[in-house]
Order: sequence, then C-alpha cells, then structure tokens
Amino acid sequence: MIGADAPLLELHGVRRTFDPEHKTGIRDVSLSIYRGEFVAIVGPSGAGKSTLLNILGLLDRADAGRYLVDGTDVEQLSEPERDRLRSRFFGFVFQSAFMLGDETSLQNAAMGLRIQGVPIRDRTQWAHRALERLGMTGRAGSPARLLSGGERQRLAIARAIAAEPEVLLADEPTGNLDSENGARVMSYLEQLNAGGTTVIMITHDPALAAQAHRQITVVDGLVHEQAGSAPMPSRPARAIRPEARFRLRDQLGDDVGDALSALSHRKVRTLMLVLAFALGVGGLITSLGISESASAQVSERLTRAALDEVRVTVPGGGDLLRAGDPRLGGWIASVERLPHVRVVGYVAQVGATSAQIRRLSPGDGPPTQNYTLIAASPSYLELEGGGAVGASAPALGDAGFTNTALVGSGVRTGLGLPRPGPGASLWINGRRVSVIGQLTAGARSPELTNTIVVSPDVIAGYPEVNVTVVVRTDLGYPATLANAIPLAMSPADPGQFSVETVADLRNLRYGVASDLGTFVGVLSAILLILASISAATTMYLTVQSRSQEIALRRAIGSSRTSIARLFVIEGLVIGTIGGVVGAVVGSAAAIIGAHGQGWTPVLPPELAPIGIGLGLLTGFVSALVPAWSASRHEPATAIRG
Repeated sequence: MIGADAPLLELHGVRRTFDPEHKTGIRDVSLSIYRGEFVAIVGPSGAGKSTLLNILGLLDRADAGRYLVDGTDVEQLSEPERDRLRSRFFGFVFQSAFMLGDETSLQNAAMGLRIQGVPIRDRTQWAHRALERLGMTGRAGSPARLLSGGERQRLAIARAIAAEPEVLLADEPTGNLDSENGARVMSYLEQLNAGGTTVIMITHDPALAAQAHRQITVVDGLVHEQAGSAPMPSRPARAIRPEARFRLRDQLGDDVGDALSALSHRKVRTLMLVLAFALGVGGLITSLGISESASAQVSERLTRAALDEVRVTVPGGGDLLRAGDPRLGGWIASVERLPHVRVVGYVAQVGATSAQIRRLSPGDGPPTQNYTLIAASPSYLELEGGGAVGASAPALGDAGFTNTALVGSGVRTGLGLPRPGPGASLWINGRRVSVIGQLTAGARSPELTNTIVVSPDVIAGYPEVNVTVVVRTDLGYPATLANAIPLAMSPADPGQFSVETVADLRNLRYGVASDLGTFVGVLSAILLILASISAATTMYLTVQSRSQEIALRRAIGSSRTSIARLFVIEGLVIGTIGGVVGAVVGSAAAIIGAHGQGWTPVLPPELAPIGIGLGLLTGFVSALVPAWSASRHEPATAIRG
C-alpha cells in the first residue's frame, strides 16, 4: 500500500474510444482520486461518464495511457489478477440494481464475499451486518425479486459494502428511485464515506453532485474539474481486511450450490434437459439390455443343441411326403441304426409364398404370411421339447389323420380361431383343414407359438418345401455323427445331403451378435449425440437469458474460469441425473421387453455405471460451448447489455 498522501487512483493520459474518429468514450484523461474522497462525476448523456467509471472499476481496459490503483499499474496485471483486485478493492452499485431474483437478500448480499472465497460462516455474519446497516435485516430471507425498488437499491449497497471495499463506485444509484428513497440512498453513501470508504458516484442531479467533495465534469470525452460544495475531511487510512484463504473444497461446494440453485429455479428447463439425457441414455441401456438378453437366449439354445443335435437337409421337397414314397422313411431308418442316436424325425417347412393361410374361405381376403407352416414326424415334438393339447403327438404322422392341424397359441389368437375340436378349422392353399389341437412351446422351440403343424397330406407335392431330418444324439456326439450320417443314408451318393450341426451355427451367432452390437452401438451413439446437441442448444440459449446474472458476477470479481465452471457443473449435474434416470428406466424397459419375449433378462452389471458415466460425459460435453460463451462476456459490455 502506498502512503496516505499519495493518490489512491491515478489516470495519466487515458483514452478509451469506440469509433474510428475517437468521438465516443473518453480521451486524454488525467485524474487523481485520494483515499476517503467523495467524488461526483457529472455530464450529459453520452459524454463518457460510464466509460470513465468502467475504467476506474476495472470493468474495461484503456486503449492508451496508464492507470494505477493504490500504486499498481493495472496494465501489468493478468486478467485473473484484475478480477481478484476488482473483487477486493471495488464495490459496485448500479442504476438497475442487478440482483439474482430467485436468491434471498442474504445470499445476494454475500455474493462478493463468496467470490473472494470467504468461508460460509464468516460471509453469513458479514452479510447480515451489512443488511443491518442498511435496515434490511427483516428482508434477509426474502427473494430479491419480491423487494421494492428502494429495497433493491439498498440491497445493492449492502452487497457492495459487505466485502468492505476500498472504493465504492455508484452509477446513477438514485436514478430509478423516488425522492424519499433517493435521499435515503445518499444518506447511506455519505455514512459510508464518513467511515473511510472512498465513494465515486455518477449522477445527473446537480443537487446530489453538490454534496460531494469534488465534482468532475465529463463533456465530449474530456474531463473538467470544479470544486465541490462540501470540504473534504482528513481521514486516516482504513484497515484492510486480510485476504481470505482460498480453499478448493469450499470453492467447489459453492459452485455446486450455485449450480443446484440455478437448476432448481428453472424447473421446466431443467426437467426438459434431464429428459433429453434420460432418453439418450435410456435408449442405450434398453438396446444393450435387450441385445444382451436375446444374445444370451440364442447362445443358450445353440449351446444346448450343439451337444446333441444334427440336422440333415435332404433332396426331394414336397414329393417326399406323398403316400407310398419310401425315401424319407428309409433314410430315417438308416440313421436310427447308428450308435449314439437317440431320436430321429423330420420337419418339412413350406416356403412363405406357398403357405396360403386364411381364417375363412379363399375368397375372404388375402392370406397371411405371419406364421410358419410345417409337416412333421410323430417324434418331432419330442425332438423340440414341445407338446400338444387336445391331440396326441402321434396324430402328426398317423395315416388315419388327414386334413388336420395343430396350431400354436399365437396363431390361434392372431386368426381368432375357436378352441380346437369339432368345427374348428382354417384354410391352407384353398384347402379346409381341421384344427384338432394346440401346440405348447418348449425350451428348444419357442417358435412353435407361431407355427401350424399339418398332416403330411396337406402339403404333399408342394413346390416350395424344405425337408430336414433332425437327429438327437447322445451328448457330445453331433460332430462324429455328422460325418457318418450321409454315408449311412446313401453310401453311393452321400454328397446329396447337406449336414449341419448347431455347433456350426454358433460361429454364425457370434458374427451376428457382433454385427448387432455394432448396430445398437451406432444407434445409441446417435441418440446420445442428438440429446447432447439438444441440451447444448438449450443451455446456450440459457446463457443469453442469464446475461444480467453473468454481468453481475463478472462485475464484482468472478473470473472467466469461475463463470465457465458454473455452467459446466450445471451440465454435469443435469447429465448425471439424466444418466441415473436413463439407467433405471432403460434397465426396466429391457427387463419388461425380455419378459415380453419369454426370455430370461440379462443385464450386465456394468450397464448402470456405463449409463451414469455416459450421462456425466454428455452433460460435460453439452456444457462446453455454453460455458465458453458465458465466460467470454466482458464485464463492461455485459453491464451495458
């Protein structure tokens, strides 16, 4: 600190203009202000008064010249150092009395102390003391938006003096007040000055200016000084409160508190942002959960079948089902004679275009292709672990049963069929078929739900029929028998048969699962990107709507970093909440979807942490541009805006 007789604030040849001709702003200003003075800056509108005040309060930078604050050349300071000096050395009272409307009077009064890093207990005491000095104790818990104009201006003074600044800068502090409240504000300023605070006030009112020790007139950017009507008393140097010790934990706690407060006071916007993240994360969790469940069911079925099943595609198609054709029966008999073979049967599946299935007669609308049409041997249901209600399995191949069908529950519901038995029928390729029973699906064959099994005569001779011999073996013998079965069926021409074990299909399953996982991942990434863009846009628009709040924070000393950190923390909080909600809802949706398909839900334990982590990440990314935009606000520009 310099000596008590030295100027507190010194300007030497300072220029700050806003047009090429240098006609707006201030030019070649040299000025000294001493500790304890009460200075009034007067002049017509547009003369440069506010520009001068912004330079004095470090809200703006000079284009040329030197400015010393308590002996320190401010041009030599970094921006964070300027912010820190502004927060400790200057207090601001603006004509518009900028406030955080949803915060209480006590919280508004403590803003400067919070920026300085004063611990919560101390800042609360000092803010209460400042409110008491301004007669605002009874309004400490009231939101600032509920205060009258006079109360808001008194609160602005309380906020300024709570941090015990060396200099109080007041820009038209009575401009928006009636005469009674204006006189009260002037009285407070005089009391502060009498206590040793240097007061610099802009005013249009000559009567108010006359109460100052000095009057500085600004006309066309030039400064002219005249003596004030009140003599300047001799004042001792004020004791400077020690700078608060910065603690990162307290700083982060304050930032999180500010973010939560901002979010809670904008409930609709916050809810929409949370929903955006929840939809993105929830879609990802649901997709991955259902994908994992489906993959697990396919894997379980294929793994189980790979131990004891061989499938052989045989030539001949629908002709094999004609009465008297011995080929299919001969092939099955030859396979049954092999060792380690337990059960052999066949299934003949009709192509979709040939399966002309109707509920009523052929003239009643187009056929449906939603169901699988097959004929099968009596042992087929045993092979697939299924069963039938209303008819026994041997009825499938009994020569006495013709024009008959067993239907799955899905077929019966979809076609609106009555209970199997006399009178129950459907039409297949123009042929009426009696429904004698209902299929029950087994662990190996959930597809039986949407399957129609007919007696062989119904599809005998169809052009599009694929006939497969299904062989159930002792455990562990499919690969060995796969080589022996074609030779047993036709030693002279084994190559006419196509043999496949389910173990071969497992390789296909891994490829399909990989492709499915990639597809789901890309789709989920798109959902998250859209959610992030939507959130970023909303938060960016919020920055514009909160320009006064940002201006106030910057003016009283918040750094660019702290402003950016506030918006980043808001993004992190919203993203985390959205991630938690998305993980819970997505997991529930995956479980419900899996149960709806009759699967055992499979949710990897890492899905929930992944969902929350993605919400956190996308919240952070979404907040980057808004945070950067908010931090770019210049204090003087923001205040003028």
